[in-house]
Amino acid sequence: MGKLSKEGCHMIYHGEPLDLMPTLDLAQTYPLLECTLSLTHPIDADRLRAAVQTTQTVVPQVLGRYNLRWNRFEVESGTLNQVIEEYTASHDPGRVQLDVLAGPQLKIQIIHHAGYDALRLAMSQLLTDGEGFKHYLYLLAAAYSGEDLTTFTNERSVRQILAHLRQVGHAAAPVLRNSAEAFPRLRGDAHHHRGEATIPRVDSRRLQRKAQAQHVTMNAVLLSAYALALCALTGEHQLVIPYQVDLRLHGPVVATNVVQVANLTGEMLIPLTVQEGEQLADIVSRTQTTISHLREELAYLPPLVQLSRMSRALPPELVRRLAGKHRAHAAISFANFGHIDHTRLNFGSLAVTQIYFAGAYRTMPHFQMTVSVYHDAWTLAFRMLGSEPDYQLGIKILKNVVAQLTQWSREA
Repeated sequence: MGKLSKEGCHMIYHGEPLDLMPTLDLAQTYPLLECTLSLTHPIDADRLRAAVQTTQTVVPQVLGRYNLRWNRFEVESGTLNQVIEEYTASHDPGRVQLDVLAGPQLKIQIIHHAGYDALRLAMSQLLTDGEGFKHYLYLLAAAYSGEDLTTFTNERSVRQILAHLRQVGHAAAPVLRNSAEAFPRLRGDAHHHRGEATIPRVDSRRLQRKAQAQHVTMNAVLLSAYALALCALTGEHQLVIPYQVDLRLHGPVVATNVVQVANLTGEMLIPLTVQEGEQLADIVSRTQTTISHLREELAYLPPLVQLSRMSRALPPELVRRLAGKHRAHAAISFANFGHIDHTRLNFGSLAVTQIYFAGAYRTMPHFQMTVSVYHDAWTLAFRMLGSEPDYQLGIKILKNVVAQLTQWSREA
């Protein structure tokens, strides 16, 4: 949960070292994650508000503000009413506006349609990464359904995981080579845009069978298709794309009543080269070899160990300055939110019919493609602050990736 103290009329929950990572590039990327879902029927807003309050017994930081100077969450009473907003479909604002420094760290929009509701949830990346966002969503659904959360705890510390990983040797991460120039600078007024593309269940299953038969992971396939799309649309043949590593998978096994709504993600920089005329089948095994090698060498570990050490000795502001100086910022990135467990997503009698996750709104020419999976259907998405031509380029990238994946899955 993090160290707890009381100061005046609010509670203090000290942040973890990895909470500093999303604050290193606030000028380009506002630290928010977004989830959009549709329900079979309308939801009870008061019951949902009560569920949020119940989750606070496990994740108290969710209703707090974030103190940037001291890397801590400060929770006061009275913030619960700021979490939920309701709109009719005709007045859907299209995005969530949330000031994570003022708090709370979560905002939920209920969009009322004829006969059903949609939810748009924005979660602060200062509090959690994508996997932790899923953990919170499962917790919220359980609270709405009336489950007892009194035995649940939230484990935010990375210390045990790092101790477990440091028993093995590691290599330095590769040098970042790509820059903002990977994307053409397209003229026009900047607006908030969101883009999605879906790979249907039948094609997604065929893709997974093909990947298994080729002994490659879906991440390698997705990254390869992404690199090919970027090459085709921007002319960049040499790319280095950050690849997220969920540290939860590399640490000690946690109990079933422990959630990890936390920043527990490492990053590896994957160098990708696309030669003239190459297709997905030509580069996917090469990508897999690179990923496997970097994973074996624990290439994501050194920056985390360094950040952890600095955080024990220095104030957060100085750690942020030093870490930011030595961290290369990638214009192009990729995040896989993975599979969303439908068995843990029932809000009482309400089932979720569609759901996908997306990353933060990024100022072009910074661009991130995200992937999430529900009932075996894959959704590719982006969030962007850019011009209309920027948005059209983003849509072309998603469509190009989908076309390549579909073609590859059908090849003999």
